[in-house]
Amino acid sequence: MASEIKKQASQEEETGKDCYLNNNCWLVSNLKYSPYKRCQYCELRFRKCLFLQYQLVSLVLVCFSFFLVFLFDKTISVPVMIVIFTQIIVYGYFFNSSTEKIIKANFLEKKAKNALKELSEELEERVDDQTRDIRQKNEHLEELLNMRSDFLRTVNHQLNTPLSIMKNAFAMMDDKSLSIEQGMKIAAHGLERMSSTIADFWDAFELEEQKVSKDLAETDIESILKDMVKEKKKMELATKRKLKIGLIKPDFIVPKVLCDRKKIPHAISNLLDNAVFYTPKGSIKIWFEKLEKGGKEYLKVFISDTGEGIPLENQEKIFIKFSRGSSTSSINPNGSGLGLYIAKTIIENSRGELRLENSEVGKGTTFSFILEIAKTAQVGKDIAVKINNDIKNSELVKMQ
Repeated sequence: MASEIKKQASQEEETGKDCYLNNNCWLVSNLKYSPYKRCQYCELRFRKCLFLQYQLVSLVLVCFSFFLVFLFDKTISVPVMIVIFTQIIVYGYFFNSSTEKIIKANFLEKKAKNALKELSEELEERVDDQTRDIRQKNEHLEELLNMRSDFLRTVNHQLNTPLSIMKNAFAMMDDKSLSIEQGMKIAAHGLERMSSTIADFWDAFELEEQKVSKDLAETDIESILKDMVKEKKKMELATKRKLKIGLIKPDFIVPKVLCDRKKIPHAISNLLDNAVFYTPKGSIKIWFEKLEKGGKEYLKVFISDTGEGIPLENQEKIFIKFSRGSSTSSINPNGSGLGLYIAKTIIENSRGELRLENSEVGKGTTFSFILEIAKTAQVGKDIAVKINNDIKNSELVKMQ
């Protein structure tokens, strides 16, 4: 560091007036450059300039010397003048050399202090950045470790449980305590549960590598929702709990939206499954709204239930992989903790947004997602409106 300061100082010394301008000096600030080499090191005001003082002192000494000589000799000879001016020049040379060195040394010392201060501040800033970076990495590592623990716990539960069911079923069939027909039904249920869990794991892994889809297609989201409602009404759990699942018809024609046509049913299915699993009684309702955002039109779909609700402390983690609340495991032990994560990823890959609108423990939960309305759908709507207006106008003409 010391060598860098010396190098910087020597560069400044070589470049001269371009390095530093003493704005405290009236002469330099008006000239916009340093008139003498020594001025580039000085920081004094003009009235305190050492060389200005030297010139004034020299002038006084010359005048005083000439006055003394003239007072005693009544004349000033050439040798006397030479002696006086020689003394002034010698005095000025040594004064100039010594003061220039002092000014230069003071200036370089100040530069060194400023450089060290800047270095200290820079090092402090770097240390803060590194500390912040380490803290963020530690938090990320802790998050990954927690995620790994959740994953292992989920795998252990979701795969071992159906395996145990299947083993027990085959063991009971083997010792004749259970009929083959009943045992195979139980084993099939365990196999279906294991297959569903593995499918969720694979979907989560596949979606993690996938970016926003470029092949978004016009999709009749209303038709998909109608089919999903029919399917979920037939679920054993929904039938057992006598859940009412309904699609509320809006006061407008539901337009087609842009999305991944193949995967969007999976996202909707997960959202409805989630509603069924955590609604012991009551109903599940779906309705639509239209909104404008950033100059584009979107269709907003709400899915609301009258179920258990999500505690406030768990609401921030519901879209994280393998994240399950403390109460959810007892309500739905078969959950993998991936349903909402998969739904959110599919919708976001379709340039949409999934969010938790509201939730209250014991009263229910409302989720919503938005998807961009297809432009051709809007054009079709405009044409339909125009045709209706033309029909109305023609009827008015006939009446007249």
